[in-house]
Amino acid sequence: MEIKCREEGNEVLVIDVAGDLDARSAGDLKLTLNEKIEGGKVWILVNLSEVPYMDSAGLGVLVSGLKNTNRQNGDLRLWGLQPDVRNIFELTRLNKVFQIFEDEGAALASF
Repeated sequence: MEIKCREEGNEVLVIDVAGDLDARSAGDLKLTLNEKIEGGKVWILVNLSEVPYMDSAGLGVLVSGLKNTNRQNGDLRLWGLQPDVRNIFELTRLNKVFQIFEDEGAALASF
């Protein structure tokens, strides 16, 4: 899995994730999220457009990131869910918990 961070606009940090987000790789994303949130970045957009597969470990990291940003009056939003990943969010009803967008422009405009 590959993780890249970039700033968009004044407040929003975009985290681009590529590769499977599973038990093997979720720890890397968790470390990145925790580091950025502790550093004051509480408006986070996670780009999942290059993530073909996600398991419960990946979901757990995203839920944890959402809770941590919300605790600091921020938010963690998602965009670019591939069909298999979208199905996981729908089955777990996490699509009702996260704000999920089809494209980055709409997601950034939502902040």
